[in-house]
Amino acid sequence: MKLVLIGARADGQAHVVLDALLDSASHEIVASLDETPALWGTQVLGIPVLGPPSEVEQARALGVQGGLVTIGDGAARERLAPWFEKAGLKHVNVLHPRAYVAPSARLGCGIFVGANSMIGTGAVVEDGVLVAPMVTVSHHVHVTAWASLSTGVTLGGRSCVGLRALIGLGATLMSGKSVGDDAVVGAGAVVTRDVSPGVTVAGVPARELSK
Repeated sequence: MKLVLIGARADGQAHVVLDALLDSASHEIVASLDETPALWGTQVLGIPVLGPPSEVEQARALGVQGGLVTIGDGAARERLAPWFEKAGLKHVNVLHPRAYVAPSARLGCGIFVGANSMIGTGAVVEDGVLVAPMVTVSHHVHVTAWASLSTGVTLGGRSCVGLRALIGLGATLMSGKSVGDDAVVGAGAVVTRDVSPGVTVAGVPARELSK
């Protein structure tokens, strides 16, 4: 399938997605779109940047059938994804060929799963979730839409990650614990009790940071 990406940073998530696609040869990247005017009309990693996301119809004219938002921030992914729907394009999932997804896991759409990541038995991963490389999503975990799981994260069985939540590098959620909507778990933190919506926690065990 021919794809367009929203997000074109050569040193960002777009490059991670491009490498995964090159490894799998599952789709052809035809063009990128980006909100940064300096990128318009240029090429990033050999892919032409047509303009802002509003130019998605131009991409469709090139035979594009689907797309993916390749931006690390979950709120930005949620905001930009509707451009695909307006153009009648599919939200595709991009799974690195060295990722594992259990047969009983359920995936939404517009999801990226990086190299050496594992989505376990009975897990549910909703739309627009970013699963970076080397992430473990254990059995019966629920990852809500637009959440971001950074490299090296481990989610214990039956844990839950809320809407747009960010789980930082190498953090761990103990089994059965939940992280609320829009919460942030700092790098290396170990979550041993539920995290309320909108708060930031860090440390071992993870504790709320003072505002």
